Amino acid sequence: MIANPFAVVSPEEMTAEKAAQLFVEMYSDYPQIKRPGNIIMTGARGCGKTMLIRCCLPDVLMLKDGIKKRLDEIEYLAFHIPVKKTSLCLSELRFLENRHAPYLINEHFLALNVLMYALIDLTKIEYSDFNPKDYENFFTNTYSRYLRMSGCKDKISVKYDSANSFFKSLYQHAEEMQAEFIHYILKLNPNSEKMDPAYDLPLLSFLRFIVPVFTELVSLPGFPCGKNIYFFIDDADNLSTTQTRILNTWIACRTQPTISLKVSAQYELYKTYLTSNDILIESPHDYQSVNISLRYTTNHIGNFKDKAIEILAKRLSTAGIEQKPEDFFPNYQIQEDGIQKEAQLIRDNYNTMGRGSRVDDDVRRYAIPNYIKKLGGTKKSRSTFRYAGLDNMIHLSSGIIRNLLDAAANMYDAACAQQNQDNPAPISYINTEIQNQVLRDQSYAFLYTELRHSNTGLADNENELLPIDSPQNDIEKLQNLICAMGQTFHDILVSDRSERKVFSIALSNIPDNEIKQVLKTGVRLGYLHEATIGNKAGNGRTWLYILNRRLAPSFVLDPTGFQGYLFMTNEDLHRAMNTGRQLRPIDENVDSDIVQLSLFDIWEE
Repeated sequence: MIANPFAVVSPEEMTAEKAAQLFVEMYSDYPQIKRPGNIIMTGARGCGKTMLIRCCLPDVLMLKDGIKKRLDEIEYLAFHIPVKKTSLCLSELRFLENRHAPYLINEHFLALNVLMYALIDLTKIEYSDFNPKDYENFFTNTYSRYLRMSGCKDKISVKYDSANSFFKSLYQHAEEMQAEFIHYILKLNPNSEKMDPAYDLPLLSFLRFIVPVFTELVSLPGFPCGKNIYFFIDDADNLSTTQTRILNTWIACRTQPTISLKVSAQYELYKTYLTSNDILIESPHDYQSVNISLRYTTNHIGNFKDKAIEILAKRLSTAGIEQKPEDFFPNYQIQEDGIQKEAQLIRDNYNTMGRGSRVDDDVRRYAIPNYIKKLGGTKKSRSTFRYAGLDNMIHLSSGIIRNLLDAAANMYDAACAQQNQDNPAPISYINTEIQNQVLRDQSYAFLYTELRHSNTGLADNENELLPIDSPQNDIEKLQNLICAMGQTFHDILVSDRSERKVFSIALSNIPDNEIKQVLKTGVRLGYLHEATIGNKAGNGRTWLYILNRRLAPSFVLDPTGFQGYLFMTNEDLHRAMNTGRQLRPIDENVDSDIVQLSLFDIWEE
């Protein structure tokens, strides 16, 4: 059996060849990521931050565009510092809080981890030029000198038989320094009345060690001399508050263009923007702020769709499957025929019953809603609507490539499970029943499992989210808000209003603290996407909150085509969060309360 071509592998575990083969430049709209300068890039889980970093590392850049390059030919030298995989999260580090020199000792540990991961990356590179004498001079005059200035008195056994062995010997010493540090931390006992053991280990720092050492590093033969150095600090939301303040202090040092810090974190989880000295780092002076997932959620779908198709096509080609993505994930033809019949009815009656300025506008707005409405008189009857086809898959991914690949991988596994195991045939397409079931299961899991966890409210044997009568916390209020949004949007979809495809709410008032917190929780957890649009008065902008399109199957919504938004007051939102029944009363004879918007054609804040 062919391995699942859509399986998501951790980018850190990918070989350079595999990463270069699969990578699609999703981030061409972000030239500042590749330019010198500090960046804090945020985004939802699965939006591709780590894959972006993996493909910025030198071993991948040396294989880019199918042309084997030398190290000195790449445009910059980048290192990956994965916070999740380090001992930076060591719980015992909390013992340093409110004790002696917590910032100095934490900075040493942070700088030491940066050094160790950079040295690991350097051991993996293929070097075209090596002169032992130059490396010996670098070690003696730079590396060893700054190490001694940092308080290290160790005698380091250095190998000069190759560049890789040289960096490996430096890494092994750094590993020993880390072991000694952790041993010291474990000696601390916050509950003991005894004095803490004296700290007599080195104290590495960003300015006094990392900057001078790596600035000199690129002068070694074979390195991209004069090129800029980027440290990608991945998953920085896992740092402690103290460590985040230290990282912010590094950002405030403005060592770019020589050395730039590219920091990634999950949206709304970066702990603080204050430095060790309680100074606020600010954009754009100290760093550029980039929200990756917002850009691909709020821009026109065409940008994301083209890239998504390219990613799927590469995956199919790599697996030896000679099918275009649109043929591998076909539409449900019976449903497509039914929608086309509704489209033809709209065209035939446009002269007498048309609502839009053009007939094609009416077709895009009403063909699918009319089809869903005619499937049955109840929401349960309308649940026979089948979510299938490449367009539906891309829209339901809600701008997160991980969602798309997970769906495709689950579909492929389900198709393999249906095969005759004695004589399995190659998978040439995914039937629409499997597509629909996987997309619905993903939606239900996202809504019921990931949001609610231990919360109650799910009716027995039914995939129906019930409102909570007396919500006690932000999660329960968010659950009610999602219930109200989904139900209201469905009711509008099958109504006789002229504007029927709604997926967003816009704020009519400045939200109070309770509303802010619930909306912030929804954005942080990925159930809502945040953007801005023009306000009702036309003299400014207001916040817009878009329901994650992964939830469309749970409420029988159409995730494609034109979408509108509904203005909401604080009173409306409080009622929705407390009851979960309806966003607000919807008058079928009034259309001015819903504003139509081209899909994803929104401004980001």
